[in-house]
Amino acid sequence: MEKKAQEKSMDTTMTLEFFSETKEHLKTLEQQLKHEHDVDVDLLEPKDTTAPALVAIGIKKHGERAEKAAQRVAQILYRFLHDEAGATGQKQIILFTREGDRVNAESLSVEEIEKILAQTRSKG
Repeated sequence: MEKKAQEKSMDTTMTLEFFSETKEHLKTLEQQLKHEHDVDVDLLEPKDTTAPALVAIGIKKHGERAEKAAQRVAQILYRFLHDEAGATGQKQIILFTREGDRVNAESLSVEEIEKILAQTRSKG
């Protein structure tokens, strides 16, 4: 019930599905994203330790403000993916767009992440 209430209040632009041996550093990512203006973030940690954690990201504004928010989110995600690369052991991060497309987020550049955010946002 609580999850449905959260989903209704947030316009999700993309969701990250995170498989990892450890999920503690996801709290750091969540805090970094929450500090960004015009960005909503929701971290859903599963009760089953073998299931992925989900990070839902929503951009609240339109136009230039949305573009700037998408740039900041793309930079944060890129740094998170690459700064954490050697530190977290085995992991897999899949990016889901609103349309249901699945992309291995670790292989994306900042520009590619930003492009996906912009395309997904413009279809909303």
